[in-house]
Amino acid sequence: MKYLNIIDSYYSDLTKSEKKVADYIKETGKDIIYHSVQEVTQSVGVGDATVIRFCKKIGFEGFQELKLQIATEDFSHKTPTFESYIDMIQNNFKEAIDKTITLIDDEVLNKAIDTIVHAQRILIYGVGASGIAAQEAQASFLRVGRNVKAVTDSQFQAMESATLGDKDVVIALSLSGRTKDTLDAISIAKKSNATVIAITNYALSPIAQLSDIVVSTAMKESLIDGGSLSAKVSQLFIIDILTTGFALKNKEKSIDLKQKIAKSILYKTKD
Repeated sequence: MKYLNIIDSYYSDLTKSEKKVADYIKETGKDIIYHSVQEVTQSVGVGDATVIRFCKKIGFEGFQELKLQIATEDFSHKTPTFESYIDMIQNNFKEAIDKTITLIDDEVLNKAIDTIVHAQRILIYGVGASGIAAQEAQASFLRVGRNVKAVTDSQFQAMESATLGDKDVVIALSLSGRTKDTLDAISIAKKSNATVIAITNYALSPIAQLSDIVVSTAMKESLIDGGSLSAKVSQLFIIDILTTGFALKNKEKSIDLKQKIAKSILYKTKD
């Protein structure tokens, strides 16, 4: 691939630390597009400045631009036929669930469910594609008898966060863990002493590090397929686990409320 040729052409002029970054990128291959600067620095043992300096030395403005180059090259090699693309989509969805399952920590999951059970108010934050998942989460919790509120507008997220207290919970959805609007909002929520549960792909991301509980998902997006449905599947899978766990801990109440909800729907559909 072109990016490998670019790295090789500059390799002899790199410093010892920069060569470590180059070697790591070459060994990781196209999967580097799913890595953050922090993950690279932690794996290689260098500072953020070294990674950025390496990227600039080989002709890119920064790490994101290098990843975009690699993602574009990888995408250009994927030309699924009419017969194969259905299998490809199926595999993406299956991979999203299978990989997320491997990251599930029962202790963390139970702590998240208990926190939801005992919360006074629950707000779910998400922006863009994660905002759609937040709205789905609101509906899922309502179906098991837990009234929550999805907030997808950044200004309202900030306003809502300022009204929270120590018995309230924010569930923050962000695949990257770096969504600025969501990060700003949970920063305010933390100052209000609310508990924050993050659902994210990156355990070292700013949102994860600021949160009290981190539930990990595994389907990572490249820069050119942001907002893909297969990536949201991992979020929805975790949401379904949380809502089901809540329902099991509140079985009688959940069944009673589900019956009331079902009756209300039937009433609305009558001619």
